[in-house]
Amino acid sequence: MNDHQAAPLMEQSTCKEVVNNFAEKIQLQEKDLKAFKHLDIERLMSEAEQLDSVPVAQRGVLHGKLIAVKEVFDVAGYKCSWGTSIHENRYPETDAATVKSLKQAGALIAGITVSTEYAMSRTGPTVNPHDLKRTPGASSQGSAAVVGGGLVNAALASQTIGSIIRPAAYCGCIGVKPTWGITDVKGSMPLSSPLDHAGFITENPEITKVMYNILAPNLTRVCKEGVEDILIIEPWYSEATIPDVLNAVETAGNNLKEAGHKIDRVKIPDWISKTEEETLDTILAFGMAHHHGKDYDMNKPLMSERICDYIERGRQLTEQDYQAAMDQRQAMIREMTEIIDKKVALMPPAIGIAPLLEEGTGPRSPQRLWTLLGFPAMTVPFETSQSMPIGVQVVSSLFQDYNVLSVVRKLFN
Repeated sequence: MNDHQAAPLMEQSTCKEVVNNFAEKIQLQEKDLKAFKHLDIERLMSEAEQLDSVPVAQRGVLHGKLIAVKEVFDVAGYKCSWGTSIHENRYPETDAATVKSLKQAGALIAGITVSTEYAMSRTGPTVNPHDLKRTPGASSQGSAAVVGGGLVNAALASQTIGSIIRPAAYCGCIGVKPTWGITDVKGSMPLSSPLDHAGFITENPEITKVMYNILAPNLTRVCKEGVEDILIIEPWYSEATIPDVLNAVETAGNNLKEAGHKIDRVKIPDWISKTEEETLDTILAFGMAHHHGKDYDMNKPLMSERICDYIERGRQLTEQDYQAAMDQRQAMIREMTEIIDKKVALMPPAIGIAPLLEEGTGPRSPQRLWTLLGFPAMTVPFETSQSMPIGVQVVSSLFQDYNVLSVVRKLFN
């Protein structure tokens, strides 16, 4: 029996009952949350009926679980418009690779969630489920809001700078940015190939592990769980982190120490902290000019200034500029691998609680480095401040995703 046919996670409800319950929650919450780009309850009910007819012995491990999908991933027949009016009427004919895998495992695709413009700029209408006056975070905002609001069990999300970790932290969810390249990005909107990560946001560690088994089935060959040493990484970015977030990281470290782990403190090398933003921006701009230059040429007035700036900068970069940034990235990977080297590191996922809507979606700096390096990163809800969730970010070296998850499991409550 393979992972897709393991014992299903679903409780005793039928899939039709799951969808009916979901529809009732949508009636109560979605008018305020504004987290979905496209819902089709009638289609969802039809798919639920089909799943109910599947013999028990043939049901997938996600049988009847509600999984939402960020609008940068293709879902056949749904509006997947990349957060921009330029592609407002974009209805793919085929599913992204990740969506296919989820469906094969028995998941119910609940609907398409809101992204920011090109998963980068103008924010959507979605609000934070814990305080409707606050942001749900960056481009995976819709996915984080529907998980944090209890509407679905999990949601597909993407991260090219900080778009999984920050929204998940703000909305009180587990956010998962896997090791770069271990999840299939085919059928998702590209920004920059070396930076684009297909990940997910979940309600608990159990479904997180199942999502890993489905979306990164080869990971078990390169990662065996076994964590002894824990590192606490001091903030390396310029923005001030609020005391409550720093205290959460300290408390998490103390809890792990009591559980028998050795705790050490480390600093990010100065040369990395001083150059990581510029390195990422160079790689990102080059990719955006390649992937979205045609949209710029045909529809520049419909683009935000930020998107235009990235594309214009990318067009000014030479192949040599890009390769120099990639070489710098590789040097960072080598040095940070030596520092972390199969250990697990703790740090803030964001500098504070979710900002008020008018204050934007918050800084990307606590998440950015780990995207640039491709290291696995997760955030786990840990405490609250001003009645808002506070998370702890957990990171390790390449392919050590299950070690990160094992620490997340210990910290989750």
